[in-house]
Amino acid sequence: MRKGESAMLPFLQQKVSARKLLIYSDQASQHPTNAAEIANNTGKTLDGGPLTIYDAGVYAGEALVETLKDGDKRLVSYATDLGTRVTTQFDSSAQTVREIHFRRGVLTTRMAAQDTRTYTIRNVEQKAKALVIEHPARPEYKLVSLKPTETTANAYRFELKLAAGATEKFPVLEERIYETSTAVTNLTPDVLASYIQNKALSEAARKQLEELLTQKRLIADADRSFRVAEQEINDLATDEDRLRRNISSLSSVSGQQEQVQIYARQLAALELRLAGLRDRLAELRRKKAALESELNSLIEKMEF
Repeated sequence: MRKGESAMLPFLQQKVSARKLLIYSDQASQHPTNAAEIANNTGKTLDGGPLTIYDAGVYAGEALVETLKDGDKRLVSYATDLGTRVTTQFDSSAQTVREIHFRRGVLTTRMAAQDTRTYTIRNVEQKAKALVIEHPARPEYKLVSLKPTETTANAYRFELKLAAGATEKFPVLEERIYETSTAVTNLTPDVLASYIQNKALSEAARKQLEELLTQKRLIADADRSFRVAEQEINDLATDEDRLRRNISSLSSVSGQQEQVQIYARQLAALELRLAGLRDRLAELRRKKAALESELNSLIEKMEF
């Protein structure tokens, strides 16, 4: 070889196991790609680089392959298969409650959210095919009742056999389990009642929450009565202020003494009503505080 020249020399001349299949990994496309699964059974490491693929002696495409250790295998895509069409549909189910726990005033709910991605595959050619679906592996999600043929760092691989001219549906169900925690003091009676109806709750836990619900409803009733009394006091105070202004403006006007007396009697009546309402407001405040104290005692004792 002369200076400045180069040459390609074969360092391995033996057969390598390979099988033809299809790979669907790009969900932006309707078509999978033709691929070859290459298994290195040569006893040597095969360097990565370009490949030229022939199918039945006919040129089929080009590809790149990474370094392949002995005993390892690779899927190598080399051309789009227009004879197979794949569409996907995504559905999410309602979130369901799996477990409910209560400790130190905090209600913890273990929830499950399920998603289904359905692959519809149509083989428009009159020949059987093998298809590998690469389904993205999402953090926190796990497969439900389905075992992949192979798992990579970021995908699940499922291998399907496609009959000639057939259409197949392949649903992949995944589930995410997560927890939510809420201080029971922040729950309204209506929200607490919805927890009590949940089938994931044990009978003993249900009875404890029913006690809490009864107490919270009593507090809510006392709070409503308190707000009504408070609003009535504010309204009467506004009327009282108006009467005082009227009395002040008419006291120096000749011939208005009778009207002034009428306003004075109305003012005295308002004062009596206000005094009674203030007493009721104080009683409602004491009642609400007592109910809240009882609620806190219940919460401290509860655990399930």
